[in-house]
Amino acid sequence: MNSIRVQYIQKQVALHRRELVNRLSSSSAPSCSLNGLKLLDIGCGGGLLSESLARLGAEEVTGIDPSSHLLQVAKDRATTLFLDPSTTKPQYEAITAEELALKRPRHYDVICVMDVIEHVQNLDSLWNATSTLVKPGGLLILSTLNRTALSYALTIVGAEYVMGYVPMGTHDWNTYRSPSEVQSSLERFSFVQVDVCGMVLQRPPICGWDWCLDPGNTDINWIGAFKLQSQEPELR
Repeated sequence: MNSIRVQYIQKQVALHRRELVNRLSSSSAPSCSLNGLKLLDIGCGGGLLSESLARLGAEEVTGIDPSSHLLQVAKDRATTLFLDPSTTKPQYEAITAEELALKRPRHYDVICVMDVIEHVQNLDSLWNATSTLVKPGGLLILSTLNRTALSYALTIVGAEYVMGYVPMGTHDWNTYRSPSEVQSSLERFSFVQVDVCGMVLQRPPICGWDWCLDPGNTDINWIGAFKLQSQEPELR
């Protein structure tokens, strides 16, 4: 699933790049590049997404996670994989988004929150932190699970009890959130929804985990982009 998340991030950055990097002309960086951008990966885990973003030329990539074990895995991977000094190396910190917001307000162009919010007890606290960390006009890109009958059948009954892909109790269907619920909660923190897209399997899991983006199907996994409103006029 990491590859289609990266694909989605690239697309959203390309669409909104003139706002995000007004110091670069449209010809100075290819649309698929993250050149000149500072990105934050909240709940980075072992660093797979952070690594992908760094390889796309981001100026700075920071991954944060509460798990010291996963952060050590991420740091070890970065030490092994990012040997070229001309390539941005992801930096990892054991810190919460709320704590980081006190240190680096208005610092990031893009913030990624992938498969995290279904595990967060206080979403308002997270949204307040992200609205502080991101620059005006910057993007918050998140993915999560929709709370539908189909998501319950597949991610809990199917994945946990029938197939055993993940341990029983991994998911709590009551913490899944629909795109409209997330949109409503983010609006209180000056974010506006700019896009929502589903992430679906092209074939049954027994044939391989082959994911694709599907704007018409957000019944289970979905990803969305939200922009922090800016008081400054948009570039033309």
